[in-house]
Amino acid sequence: MKAWLLRGVARAALAEPIVRILARRRQRDTDVGLDRQIAGVLELQRLMRLPPLESMAPPDARSFAADGLGPLDMLPVPMTQIVDLEVRGAAGGIPARIYVPPDAGPHWIIYFHGGGGVIGSIASSDPVARHLAAETGCTVASVGYRLGPEDRHPAAIDDAIAAYAALAARVRAGGKLVVAGDSFGGYLAAHVDRAAVRKPDLQVLIYPIVDMTLTSPSIDRHADGYLLTRSMMHWFRGHYLNPADDRRAISPTYWSDLATAARAIVVTAGYDPLVDEGDAYAAALRAAGVPVRHRRYPALIHGFISLAGAVRAARIAIDEVCSDIRELLAASPEAQ
Repeated sequence: MKAWLLRGVARAALAEPIVRILARRRQRDTDVGLDRQIAGVLELQRLMRLPPLESMAPPDARSFAADGLGPLDMLPVPMTQIVDLEVRGAAGGIPARIYVPPDAGPHWIIYFHGGGGVIGSIASSDPVARHLAAETGCTVASVGYRLGPEDRHPAAIDDAIAAYAALAARVRAGGKLVVAGDSFGGYLAAHVDRAAVRKPDLQVLIYPIVDMTLTSPSIDRHADGYLLTRSMMHWFRGHYLNPADDRRAISPTYWSDLATAARAIVVTAGYDPLVDEGDAYAAALRAAGVPVRHRRYPALIHGFISLAGAVRAARIAIDEVCSDIRELLAASPEAQ
């Protein structure tokens, strides 16, 4: 009942004419190109005086984040079958949830949720996993992985690589394989692509973090006020990494062997602190000879998939990405 009420209130606030009032109240000179419904979400967040994520202990932050954007998620799409299981990893079982849509084809998407390596879960990514399955006709395997600070780097990467290998073995002959993720999940997807014995046919990186040095200009340009903040990024990194970790070596931005990467869809958002590094990574892949489809959404913010149940532009964006996946899986690599 609480979730239903919150969903109703959130959608009402983003409808005309209320959204016009909320967007007008925001009145930031830097927001000229910002989607009006997104501006309404951000103003509503400000008016609610929600505590910053980085002020919390990680377990509390996980619960808070799971409740915070849920009312704006897409409604869950019915599946033909949903299976929860564990696959073997070096440190034990790795949870995964498999979504089989109606009329599923032979192709699979292995998906990693976002959350900076500290928050997020299979449950929190359930709406997007269902949507990907329904809109692409692919079976989607959503993977859980160990989080910091309880399990620091490279635990999440190790789990992602192991889970990908185990789940890839389930894809029947003739099926193609996609590795995908949003935010930190995009970071994991890039690492999986680099390490995989069975190369994915496509990697989908949705507003990924690819530079653990946190030095791209957009981190300062969009430091505050767009859901993901500079201080939150440093909080994530502080809980995920070990003090002695080489931040450049573990960052896809600085890899010199991108020519072997799988063809890619890279999605970035104009008002995202990570937009510059995502744009640069798409350009670096293309310069290395990798076929890249770069979807840049200037009016959107980091995490827009979690708003796609109420924000029209966010829903259009994720539907376009699904269309790209269908198209690229249907084509040969040489046709890209």
